[in-house]
Amino acid sequence: MKKLCPRCGTEFLCLHDTPALCQCAGIELNEKARAYLRTHYKDCLCRACLLEVAREMQ
Repeated sequence: MKKLCPRCGTEFLCLHDTPALCQCAGIELNEKARAYLRTHYKDCLCRACLLEVAREMQ
């Protein structure tokens, strides 16, 4: 499903129903990052934003 990243506005393909193909597969988020995402966003973020959040929340 095509989605717009609520953080940066980039269009991306969300495949969360197929975990092996999902664009967020392999991105490790600690609990601080997960809590931040739950609090600030209601939908999926693009891979670049997820990676940036993961780095910022280390």
